[in-house]
Amino acid sequence: MPNEKTMKQAEARIKNTINKSNNLLEEKHNYEQILKHNMNLIFVIRQENDRFYFSLLAGKLKEKLDLSDNLIGKNADLSILDHGLKALFKEKIQESLTGKEVSFRHTYQQCDIYSMLSPIVKNGQVIEIVGTSIDITSFKKAEQEIEYLRAYDRLTNLPNRDKLLKDLDESIKDKKINPLKALIMCDLDRLKNINDTLGQYAGDQVISLISERLLQITPRGCKIYRFGGDEFVIVMDQTIKDISRLAEEILHIIRQPFVLSKNDFYMTGTIGISYMNESVEEAEEYINRASVAVHYGKVKGGNRVIEYNNQMSEKYNEILLLESDIRKAFQYNEFTLSYQPKVDVHTNEIVGVEALIRWEHGKKGMIPPSTFIPIAEEIGMIEKIGEWVLREACSQFVKWQSSGLKPVIVAVNVSAVELQQSEFLKRVKKIIKETGMDPNYLEIEITENSIMQNTEECIDRMNQLREMGISLSIDDFGTGYSSMGYLQKFPINYLKIDKSFIKELFSQSGSAEIIKAMIQLGHTFGLKVVAEGVEGEQILSFIQNQDCDYYQGYFYSKPVEPELIKEKLLAYS
Repeated sequence: MPNEKTMKQAEARIKNTINKSNNLLEEKHNYEQILKHNMNLIFVIRQENDRFYFSLLAGKLKEKLDLSDNLIGKNADLSILDHGLKALFKEKIQESLTGKEVSFRHTYQQCDIYSMLSPIVKNGQVIEIVGTSIDITSFKKAEQEIEYLRAYDRLTNLPNRDKLLKDLDESIKDKKINPLKALIMCDLDRLKNINDTLGQYAGDQVISLISERLLQITPRGCKIYRFGGDEFVIVMDQTIKDISRLAEEILHIIRQPFVLSKNDFYMTGTIGISYMNESVEEAEEYINRASVAVHYGKVKGGNRVIEYNNQMSEKYNEILLLESDIRKAFQYNEFTLSYQPKVDVHTNEIVGVEALIRWEHGKKGMIPPSTFIPIAEEIGMIEKIGEWVLREACSQFVKWQSSGLKPVIVAVNVSAVELQQSEFLKRVKKIIKETGMDPNYLEIEITENSIMQNTEECIDRMNQLREMGISLSIDDFGTGYSSMGYLQKFPINYLKIDKSFIKELFSQSGSAEIIKAMIQLGHTFGLKVVAEGVEGEQILSFIQNQDCDYYQGYFYSKPVEPELIKEKLLAYS
């Protein structure tokens, strides 16, 4: 007969078993609740003989797709899908059975769906496939809007530079170029004076009025483009006489007064004409020729029409001078870094800073990065400048740390040229080692387009950066490829919404929905979302309500010197 000690041990084992059982039941309940309240759709696909069956696990999306609760935990034949969708799923399942993760878009019940199939492999065999479906209807609408915004200027609704390049490329490929077809580039003279005097809004009014006037005078068959800034391009297929007449008429309408703030303002323009023929095979060449003619006309005083010829070299001379100035600026330490805080949307606490290069030219004043960085890339100076920026930013972080400040992430912009250089990773490692920078507080910002130029190589380098502890962000999101595929494919941490969308949040129809979709998209892929260009409390309130994570902009701080950043950080220490 068991003694008392044996009985107590048995009782203890029984209680322990019961506790474990209760814990497992609780975990099971919690797991079921998570699945139940998941906003997506989760399902499992199994193969029996030559047929495929799927069973729903859970997800609120099933209600929107009108899927029966009876499918939960039950095997259902693919025949519940219509013929086209059934064939698509069979194709993707077969692909997934090779052990490959598969993602694809489709529609169901008038919803746009993004589905992902992930094979479960055991002993080298796929035993089942776990699927996830996400409702991307709102994002697809926003994506269509982005596609329009990518091809058309938001201020004038004219096709933009990208659309011009695309249209010219198509014409060249189709060999439809008429020898008399011309590209007319019109550059407004001294629009900056109006912007500086009356503000950006007045300058935008001028651009809008110019576009209206151009639409009124251009013959049928002509295409008008907002090339950018203060430039328009007209592509026409007319006689030389008609082309010259239109160019002069464009100058005439520009000279007509503009009523701004109840006052008349007068402007002039400079026009460059590039005649198109089959000897030129690149769209950019036509544009460059017209641009050279414009710059030649401006050197002559502006307010005139210039037809391109091969002797026009003033523009190139100016570029050569700027190239020389860039080399001297680097040699004589004329470049400096300013830092703009990245702030938590909800706590208003600084969580990071972005390092921004500045160049104060001795004679020309402040030259924006958008002017000198492309030239630096072209002349092979970007490697040295990029290395200096990274080293300076890392050294500054260490200085802040030595002062006892709370560590915050320092973000550095990297160009497509730098990212593709074979020595880039070695250079980053060397700078981190030599400066004593903690890589866990370093962030590298890359634009959408730069990561798409050499995809596989970019993925490899980005993965190596992540392995070093460095964070990665996609800068200016929405202005480039805007592909859901790369958000899933590339090892990024942050998504930065371009300031152009934030700026027009309340002035452009659809902007709010686009920003909402971008934030939701980022969170769907587990990314932190940063809104750039926040300049008012109303905008901040909006992104707070959308659960955006961080923001940058003049509402909190413009880019400032390191000492001012130190003061701001001390306020939170």
